[in-house]
Amino acid sequence: MSGLFAIALVVLVAALAWFMRRGSVETPASAPRSEAVHDPDPEDDDADDDELELAVTSEGAIFIPDGYSVRVMPLDPEEAVAHQEDIESGLFALTREERLQLVARRGKPGQALSTGDFTAIRIQRGAADVVPWVLETLGRDGEYIPFPFETEDGARAALAMLESRRIVKRPLDDDGNPIPASSEDFEEARRRYDDSWQQLALEREPGDEPGPPYSDRR
Repeated sequence: MSGLFAIALVVLVAALAWFMRRGSVETPASAPRSEAVHDPDPEDDDADDDELELAVTSEGAIFIPDGYSVRVMPLDPEEAVAHQEDIESGLFALTREERLQLVARRGKPGQALSTGDFTAIRIQRGAADVVPWVLETLGRDGEYIPFPFETEDGARAALAMLESRRIVKRPLDDDGNPIPASSEDFEEARRRYDDSWQQLALEREPGDEPGPPYSDRR
């Protein structure tokens, strides 16, 4: 990891370092989405003990409501194996009590996302031989931050949670209206992301981790 930190000015590494700083650890789907979303009530998440279907990535990270924020909490390897079916469905059903127990048992690990952390978001099909679906986001500085999912349902559940808590906020024009994200914004950010991984691959020592496990190569 010291190698990643050493080239933190490279866009990808800056994004990864940002992830780690945030917790230890935006779609237009096919068209821009409006930012007119309701204000979440943190108490809604704890109102009863009904099961809540939470998005879970291909790597076993759960999107958990945390007041006005969203926490992306990775399962440990044993938990991931035990919940492989949930990961394959893209949805992880937990009751309020189970969510509280998970957080209490492990503290508050993972990445905490707050209002405006993402400036754009969309859902894209992934490469067939890599990952079926990708929730693509752009960070505050336009860095490309993808989340892989096994199903479209999982990606859309994550999208809905991020939008409902205004984690995604577009820059405004002179009239105060959100400026829609363009496909070019995502393509340029992804190009920098892939270029950075290629640079890291050249510098990787034997035995180091390989390149991005879910790079959307189309």
